[in-house]
Amino acid sequence: MKKTIRVDYLSRVEGEGGVTIEIRDGAVSKLNMKVFEAPRFFEAFLRGRPYPDIIDFTARICGICPVAYQMSSVHAIERIFGVGIERPIRDLRRLLYCGEWIQSHALHVYFLQGPDFYDVESAWADKRYLPVAMRGLNLKKIGNQIITIIGGRAIHPISVRVGGFYRTPGRRDLTSLLPDLERAYVESLKGIKWASSLPFNGETLPDIEYVSLRHPEEYPMNEGRVVSNRGLDMEMDGFSECLQEYQVGYSTALHSGIKRDSSISPYIVGPISRLNLNHEKLPAEIRGVIKESGIMLPIKNTEMGIIARSVEIAYALYEAIRIIKDYEMPDRAFTDFEPKGGVATWITEAPRGMLIHTYELDDRGYVKGCNIIPPTSQNLGHIEKDLLNFIENNIGKPSYLLKKGSERIIRSYDPCISCSVHLLM
Repeated sequence: MKKTIRVDYLSRVEGEGGVTIEIRDGAVSKLNMKVFEAPRFFEAFLRGRPYPDIIDFTARICGICPVAYQMSSVHAIERIFGVGIERPIRDLRRLLYCGEWIQSHALHVYFLQGPDFYDVESAWADKRYLPVAMRGLNLKKIGNQIITIIGGRAIHPISVRVGGFYRTPGRRDLTSLLPDLERAYVESLKGIKWASSLPFNGETLPDIEYVSLRHPEEYPMNEGRVVSNRGLDMEMDGFSECLQEYQVGYSTALHSGIKRDSSISPYIVGPISRLNLNHEKLPAEIRGVIKESGIMLPIKNTEMGIIARSVEIAYALYEAIRIIKDYEMPDRAFTDFEPKGGVATWITEAPRGMLIHTYELDDRGYVKGCNIIPPTSQNLGHIEKDLLNFIENNIGKPSYLLKKGSERIIRSYDPCISCSVHLLM
């Protein structure tokens, strides 16, 4: 006896994908998380271009997380050139990243995944959900305002350059955001409690490998070593050597796994991993709200990613307030440098997880080769593992419930499918 669960087009995700699951004689015989969006070959058409193009071109990979692409690329180029940036520039880049975390997480928490817990098709489908959606709109707005002031515009910002920025904002420009940021921070603490009260499916995966950056002094964004709960602790370029990208026949997106002996194992990047591995770096007030809300760490249910994202919204607002209060406009917007040839890898923490960029430049700073590994392509293998666990534990349930549950699991990863289709091998 055969049963097929098919989702031709996933809703409330960025990009185009679907899932096909076949059950034969009470066992899963086929499970494919399909990505059928056309690959865009970013790595190929960057070859031969000068280094300034990298920052603006890679930002166009995603309209939701362009800052992440700019940060991974600019740090990699600066590593090749041997460019050091001063503290005010470092803080300003962190603030820019805070804006992206806020707006991206708010989009997912309140508009993409949130409706699943209210059994509604969209954030606008039921008036019961409207107050929740309005909180999301207000949070997303303040995140976009941060990006606009620093980056020049909310989508595909234009201010980032090697050595710093083309221009830096005045102190008054940033301090004007403080009243809205402080109100949003109070709301975000309520958001953590709200997220922790949602009805989760109870599915847990005890053998998840969580991978993220870790920084000795702060919750990670732009810098750190790669760590995991299974003993990884290495520099960024070492981690890229541990990865194996591979193609599956039913998807235009590459998958990634960690090479161990003769096997390739899936892992998770993103808010759950960051929170599980770095929660001690959060401010005391946010840690207190986590405890009051009854949130148990480590999180082992991927549907609870909505909790981790809510925590990170609060943290990004807290950090934005701190940086703005301490901000003094730097004397210069960028550091001088000379282009050099070389190879470098850099990883930053995009909203959806670690974003890995590797570039090889010639002596003039022109691209000889590059490789970009987005968080979604790193998560795809684990999404399939998560789906298999869910189906096997609920195999006797009606198909419509299995279909609905599968969609919820996929959405909980906040996949950016468009980001995942850079290169077809």
